[in-house]
Amino acid sequence: MTVPTARPSFRRARTAVLAGAVLATLALVPAAASPASSAPGAATPKATARVSKYVPPAGANFNNPIGTPAQQRKLLRQVIHTTNSAPSGSTIRMAVFSFGDPQTADALLAAYRRGVIVKLVFAGENVYPAMARLRDAIGTDTAKPSFVVICQDSCRGEKGQMHAKYFSFTKAGAAKWITMTGSVNLTQFNALDQWNDLYTRVGDRAYFQAYGRWFGQLKDDEPVVKQYLHKATATADIRITPVDLKVEDDPISDALDKVRCEVTRGQIDPDSATPDEVVTTDIDISTHAWNEERGKRIAWQVVGLRSEGCRVRVFYGTGMGAAVKSILKNNGAQLRKGHTPGVRTHQKVLVVDGAFGSDLATVRAWTGSQNWSDKAANRDDLIVQINDAADAQRYADRFDWMWDHA
Repeated sequence: MTVPTARPSFRRARTAVLAGAVLATLALVPAAASPASSAPGAATPKATARVSKYVPPAGANFNNPIGTPAQQRKLLRQVIHTTNSAPSGSTIRMAVFSFGDPQTADALLAAYRRGVIVKLVFAGENVYPAMARLRDAIGTDTAKPSFVVICQDSCRGEKGQMHAKYFSFTKAGAAKWITMTGSVNLTQFNALDQWNDLYTRVGDRAYFQAYGRWFGQLKDDEPVVKQYLHKATATADIRITPVDLKVEDDPISDALDKVRCEVTRGQIDPDSATPDEVVTTDIDISTHAWNEERGKRIAWQVVGLRSEGCRVRVFYGTGMGAAVKSILKNNGAQLRKGHTPGVRTHQKVLVVDGAFGSDLATVRAWTGSQNWSDKAANRDDLIVQINDAADAQRYADRFDWMWDHA
């Protein structure tokens, strides 16, 4: 096998027109937004008794904490707009760790008062005024259609916390079966001081229904026997924690186990003009908290892939452990925390761009709410593997933009 001096990566090797177009667009536009929401100083959408026709943008969505006010609050605005579009008789389900945004609370109360069924699950870590308003207005009786549940520990386990960021709507505007998951809490701090994402599926009933059993268990706020759930749909692979890592495989390690760092162009395309040329896989990680013994195990796995030829870049947040950082830095991973003082990533994103499993030229992305630590294994969290190539590509492109500009 001939090994060139400068090995191309899959991201540079792929020639798909769609991927190139998305990359060019995201390089110029920090956060995808509608024309109205991207205007500087755009007003926060107000709660309304009328039902709007807004349909949330499907796919990967991101805020920009160093952008305009509308770009900063883009993900919160998306949740508010969608809430304002929910008609009477439809159902909103949310499970979110931190909820302190009064505008979102206003929108949910307006929806409840116009006949929308509103089911909310919060963590009891901090009961903000916005949460208390919703609890007092809607009530806590889970036998009724609408309710607010505040779990003091994990809703489905015996330790940890309810740490998910999940928002679903049976209908909004002309759309049905809307599901949003990612890293964003509903607070102003998440909008102004952190990089966040919200993966949105619209019209995907199977994906929507994959969360039904889990949400029902959350609202019961009782430990369940089978806490770790695995749901697979045509477009995604969903891991639901808590997870006992003494019994189950680590979902992040399991994903990394499937990465192949080097293949030849001839393996990808038998008709390639340069069949012996080696192409490398890119591993990009944007994560808020990566620490403790579990974090070190994952770090050693990542740098092991680096030694096999993968290119590894890590955009890290305030929860990066010193030991994890040392493992990564001393073994060739590229590290950045961002260029803007006081602004850090809150994402929990992994992107593999290259060879994954039996697919030798692909891009996969993982998002959700779980940090990479021992404590996180005890929490109610979501990890979503995105198999839709266009959606995963947007995560790859967003990481490239953040690496250069964040």
